Amino acid sequence: MLISLANYRRIYSTIHSLLIADSVNSHEASMLFSVYGAQILKRHFGMAAQPIVGASVYHLGLQAKILAFGEYQGGHLQSSDSQHHWWIEVDGWMIDFMAPLFPVLVKRTGKNAQIEPWMMQKPLAKAKKTLAAVQYQGDFLLLENDSLASQKMSQMVTEKAHIQRGKLTVDWFVKAPKKMPSPLNVKLPGAQDAGKKKLIAYKSFLVSGSW
Repeated sequence: MLISLANYRRIYSTIHSLLIADSVNSHEASMLFSVYGAQILKRHFGMAAQPIVGASVYHLGLQAKILAFGEYQGGHLQSSDSQHHWWIEVDGWMIDFMAPLFPVLVKRTGKNAQIEPWMMQKPLAKAKKTLAAVQYQGDFLLLENDSLASQKMSQMVTEKAHIQRGKLTVDWFVKAPKKMPSPLNVKLPGAQDAGKKKLIAYKSFLVSGSW
């Protein structure tokens, strides 16, 4: 593994705690887990991590089977402005800090599958080349979309809330096994709430294994 399960869980929990506190829309979560996670890896681990967007496919075992992000056009899975997923690529590895939420996503599709909140951290060399090759638990397919990445990142840098939250995430994070400071005392932005403070509690979410 590139990073330990304990630090993966710490990064996931740090980001998730902030997203919950700000009631972030679920359709934005994938991007923010990737962007903020990459920033933490750069600052605290010295890794040249890059957030990546596109279509992706994960095999989550016999009960849930395939979890796909994207839309089918002409028989091919493609990413679009509304149908896509984010992950991180660093030093020949892919890391998806949203993976512990896969059980929630599977449940929303109506599948009655028992899936654990696991870590997704895999060598890129193990990525499958075609959808048909994604046959066993832990198999994955990544279809990067550079133009969509440029579009989404350009939009993100214009939104002050995302920028502030990203800075808070990086500044708040502490490597395991050190104790996370909690609650986080945050000054709210904006003219109406300027100067007011908000307490954000750190919650250590379960990550019980690895895909």
